[in-house]
Amino acid sequence: MNKLLIFSLFLALSPFMAKCQTYKAPTSTNKTYLATIKGITYTYQNGIITVKNNGQYNIGVLRISATSTGDKELYGVALFEDGLDKGQTLKTTVYFTRGLDNEKEIPLKEINAQKLEFSITMATRAQ
Repeated sequence: MNKLLIFSLFLALSPFMAKCQTYKAPTSTNKTYLATIKGITYTYQNGIITVKNNGQYNIGVLRISATSTGDKELYGVALFEDGLDKGQTLKTTVYFTRGLDNEKEIPLKEINAQKLEFSITMATRAQ
């Protein structure tokens, strides 16, 4: 009975889940890097990334990048330069631009949030 209820809930929510952003898994095979980011969770909403460090290590620098499946020129970055202690939650703004040499920030109203793909592109352990 419980399995049927859970399955029904997932089925009912599936149209809403399809409209959400994608959070990519790490592609690195470096064990130290993977251990560093293990336990880090993040979400995006309205131009803000919220990160929680549930991992075993304090983080020195963390960079989360965003790309778009609908706009190949769009690039976003959220940078936590002051680090993230174990158990800490922080928020920062995602800075969006188009093209590699463009420093002009793209307003949120021009970004289709449902087509964004996020990934952790850099993480270092704190000293």
